Order: sequence, then C-alpha cells, then structure tokens
Amino acid sequence: MRKIIEVYLTKLFNTIKKRSEHMEDLKANPHFRSTKEMERDDKRSNEMLTFELKTGEIQTIVSPDLGNQKDLVLNKWKVKIGDRVKSGNVLCEISNKAITMEYESFYNGKIIWICEHKKDLVPGDTLCKIEGI
Repeated sequence: MRKIIEVYLTKLFNTIKKRSEHMEDLKANPHFRSTKEMERDDKRSNEMLTFELKTGEIQTIVSPDLGNQKDLVLNKWKVKIGDRVKSGNVLCEISNKAITMEYESFYNGKIIWICEHKKDLVPGDTLCKIEGI
C-alpha cells in the first residue's frame, strides 16, 4: 500500500513541477497576461473609451474605415435628434452584404444632428453630431 501512495505522490509532484515549468515558460513570453492582468486592462480600456465633452462642445461622429469593406449603408438609427447618449450607447446600425454592425458612441452628450437614413457611406462621412451637456 505504501508503494502505491509513493507512486501517486511522485506523479502528483512531477505534475506540479511540470505545471510550474510551463508557467515559467509562459511568463517568459512578453505577450503573456494573467487573468487578473486581463481584467485590469479591460477596465482601463473601457475607461479610456469614454471621452467627456465640455458643455456646448460639439463632436462629429464619422463612419468607420473598415479596410476593404465596401458598399456600407446606414440601415437604422437607434437615436434621434435631442436624445441624450452615454459612452457605449448604440447610435446606429451599419451594414453591407457581408456584415452588420452596431456603431457605439464614445461620448456622453446630446444628439444635435443625424445624417439621412439608408445613406451609402464612405469612410469619414459624417454620421451625427453630439453636443456636450
């Protein structure tokens, strides 16, 4: 019985040793991040994506440049003039034959202008304007 326990303990400790070696290899990789580091970075990136507008300051929101994506169309507005939006609120829906995406606000403020519905878009077209409140 003692021999069986020794065999199991040896296997257990070898596994722990191997796991430690693997962790050391991972930590040597400059792109390795622990779960805590990823959670911390996610919180920071969400905070960085919010831009405060001063009262009366106006920000123009433009259509994205998706590289080789062509024939983008503004399908649907999720907001209207006068609506208050916060960072992360969906402003509109943009699509082409291959994709449909929701376009979010990075700003807190009030919608003061929107472009026409079903408009064909090219990168950099003005979608809407948001005023800081």
